Amino acid sequence: MANMEARHTLAVRFFHWWDAVSILALIFSGFYIHNPYGFFRWMFYDMDAARKIHFIFMYCVIAGLVGRLYYAFASGDYKNFAMGPKDMANMLKLMLYYLFITDEEPDWGGKYNPGQKGMYAVFAPLLLIQIYTGMILMWPGTFSSWALWLGGIKWIREVHYIVAWVFVYCVAAHVYLDLTEGIPNIVGMFTGTRPVKVHHRHESPLVHREAVKG
Repeated sequence: MANMEARHTLAVRFFHWWDAVSILALIFSGFYIHNPYGFFRWMFYDMDAARKIHFIFMYCVIAGLVGRLYYAFASGDYKNFAMGPKDMANMLKLMLYYLFITDEEPDWGGKYNPGQKGMYAVFAPLLLIQIYTGMILMWPGTFSSWALWLGGIKWIREVHYIVAWVFVYCVAAHVYLDLTEGIPNIVGMFTGTRPVKVHHRHESPLVHREAVKG
């Protein structure tokens, strides 16, 4: 049996799956609301059901965002997301590696690679945009002044729709990158451990201190 290493704490795994379920529910219900006769029409009984699900998971994703940010700063986990000059230099090498153009795996020196750090860096701001625009779309009468200040309800709806597609692409990229790392890496988000790999030597002590605390 392969040697195993601690990878993700219980809190990290909880918020990961909490956010994953919430975001997927918002994507599916959101696309139904946008086009009830489209691909997702089979998933919802009617528009009222889709709106209720969208409304419920809006609060779930807000709770997940607040909880994850609190944990990141309370535990010191935020240091794993900090991008430096080395990350920028390794970005191209990382893209070539994940596209199977090269077999050379960059030494990114931490828990997350530059691509993951970049994705996580925009994750919170994009969620805030969706929360803000979603509230305006949910209660247009209450937040009519906000809508006018930002260019009108039509513009708000377009921004909300475009950012939703950004999340779709981010989820697709996230799944693809996980699959290229192998099934054991995906299983690790359930168990908190994974087989020791060659790039284990690249990881900083913070990764292991964090995992032990979980």
